[in-house]
Amino acid sequence: MDKCSPIILVSACLLGQKVRFDGQSRPTDLGCLINKGCLLLPICPECAGGLPIPRSPCEIEFSGNAKGVLDKQSRVLSVNGRDCSDQYRKGALHCLKTAQSVNASFALLKEKSPACGVCFIHSGNFDGQIREGRGVLAELLHQSGIKIFSENQIPQLMLAVEKS
Repeated sequence: MDKCSPIILVSACLLGQKVRFDGQSRPTDLGCLINKGCLLLPICPECAGGLPIPRSPCEIEFSGNAKGVLDKQSRVLSVNGRDCSDQYRKGALHCLKTAQSVNASFALLKEKSPACGVCFIHSGNFDGQIREGRGVLAELLHQSGIKIFSENQIPQLMLAVEKS
């Protein structure tokens, strides 16, 4: 891929697409990336995994983590107890294949999401608390060598793009 046009996977909700569990988006100003010539590719692992919009809120279970979900040792549960782990794994794999097919080196993901959280996810108790940890997609991309950043780390992403 042309060095001047890095491709960055971006959580679709950050680009204004109403794909979040509550049918909303979380638009973020990404003009600095566009002005640098970056190509932004929207992804939503929950949608890619077959979950509807809107959907019940989901969290990685309190005793688990994203690596455990990928290894089928932990679960992603909805607020009403439904196991959505298969959908999260399927969506993460789809997004990874997309990243690999376009040779993306970076991803900009929505913090606190059970799929996209880069540094933090919800506690697993549906109590509004957060804990350190990655979402399922973020973990898979990290394991695959794709550099992951949250919407709170856009300056760091800009530096990484400039150095690439």
